[in-house]
Parts: sequence; structure tokens; C-alpha cells
Amino acid sequence: MAQTESTQGDGHIGGVSLASFLQILEQERKNCTLKVASENVSGSFFFEEGDLIDAECEDVVGQEAVYILLSMENPTFKVTDAEDRLHRITQPLAHLLLNAATRIDEKKHEDGVKKMASGPVGAANVQGNPAVKRVVETIMDISGVKHYYLLNRQGKMVTQSSKNQKIGDFITYCIVSGIQIRKSLDARGPHRIRLVMENDEVLLILPGAGMIIGLLLDEHASIQDITARLRPALINK
Repeated sequence: MAQTESTQGDGHIGGVSLASFLQILEQERKNCTLKVASENVSGSFFFEEGDLIDAECEDVVGQEAVYILLSMENPTFKVTDAEDRLHRITQPLAHLLLNAATRIDEKKHEDGVKKMASGPVGAANVQGNPAVKRVVETIMDISGVKHYYLLNRQGKMVTQSSKNQKIGDFITYCIVSGIQIRKSLDARGPHRIRLVMENDEVLLILPGAGMIIGLLLDEHASIQDITARLRPALINK
């Protein structure tokens, strides 16, 4: 877990991940620079009224620097004064965080991380919970699904097929944000959330009464067909 410190009188904050701290700076509409370091690598994120406008890591700037910094293991970071920077980054922070999490996941697989059919998180919950087992078995038979993430209604991961822990946090963030927007607009839903990443993969989030399902799909997958295949597994008790 990352460690943080502040040069602006905020004191020390422990147990906060880098991605979470970036979201805090965004939500609080901060004008600041977040300096990040891990072993021999260091860099900075630059915020203007809560918008991430630029980043740098060694000789890399902009969006690619964001991905490098987010891939650091156990980084330390601190907040300093804002800097006047070029607006090299135009994509929303949430989109960048999701892409970074996907890149980390793909890198692990490229390095030979073994895929786990029953999921590295909560595997026992699959065997002990018939409803979850039924959903997982259905997903495994659907073409176009690259990974699945099953969470309970409190946003806690039940099981997943990927070792990428950050996408689960991002799914929870999307659901919570969707609920807040729904309440403010007095509207129904969201019934599903679809996000397209820069590699054309799709993250499909299906909030249900019993669980939240996240599916990482390839670019050719049919969302309509996938939801139709899943519906019987979600209805049966």
C-alpha cells in the first residue's frame, strides 16, 4: 500500500492507494502537484481545479507518464504547490485509472502469470455459493468474455478470474457514482454501464439485486447476446 505525506500542512495519511489519492484530489478540486517516487523512479501528476492536466516520469510526459506512475509498486507521494503546465491530458481520470489497471493486468499475463479459471479471489465462495457458481459457469461458456469480476452489493469482491485487483475497486466506484447520479436526478438505473478502453476492449458492469457483475470483453463481443445468456442464471434461485 502506498504511503503519503504532505508539504501543505495536511499531515501524514496512511493506507491510501495512489489511485484513490488521485481521486481525492479530483473530488476536492485541488490545484497542486503530486510528486511520486518508488525505488529509482520518480515523477509528478499536475492538477488544475481537480482536473489532471499533465504528468511526467523521467523523460515521458502526458498520458503515458500516468500509466508508468500508476504501475509503481509501493510508491510514496506528497502534495506540493501547483505548476503551470501544458494541458497534455484530456481524458477523464476515471478512464485513465481503468486503462492503467488493464495494462497492469495484461503485463502480468505477458510475464507468464497463470490464468485461474475459478478466480484467485474468493474461490471458496464459488464452490460454497450455488448462485455464484451458476453465474461463473455461465460466464465461462460465453465467447468474448476475457475476465469476470463478481462483487456483492457492498462492493466487496466475491470472485474474479483476473489477478488485477484494481478493476474491482473501479467497478465499485462506477456503481456508487451511478447511484449518486440516479438519486440527484430522481431517475432509475443504471441497468448497465459500458466503458470502451483505448485497446477497444469493453468493460461491462451489470448491477443486479444479488450481485454486481463486471465483464471484460473483447471488441467483437455482443453485449445483447451476453446479457441474454446471463439472464437465466441470474433469475434462477
